[in-house]
Amino acid sequence: MKDRIKLVRESKGLSLTKFADSLKTSVAAVSRYESGDRIPSDAVLNLICQKYHVSYVWLKTGEGPMEDPSSDLDTVAKLSGVYQNLPDRLKTLVDVLADMDPEWWKTLDDAFAELERRRNEKGDAD
Repeated sequence: MKDRIKLVRESKGLSLTKFADSLKTSVAAVSRYESGDRIPSDAVLNLICQKYHVSYVWLKTGEGPMEDPSSDLDTVAKLSGVYQNLPDRLKTLVDVLADMDPEWWKTLDDAFAELERRRNEKGDAD
């Protein structure tokens, strides 16, 4: 379990301090979890799973995928709530995006990447 806890932290790009802060615990406690000197409580394990969308079974046993598939369902539920409150014009936009061919998604992604590149160049020039 110690290696999986460290993998979660590192995969999210978090320092020991930031990870400990997010779990409302000390750096020393996280360090002991990652070294295997201490086993985290179920409450800490559940918090890691909730905050970082990690499967409890994977974190505890190493079996199955790291990512918790139910986290996708949470996102879908949030999006559904947002969609219901959109004006009709924006609902139409979301519907069009949802029906787009995968090749169009790539084209749209490339266009946004170009816009971001131009914005960054402009920011560097200022």
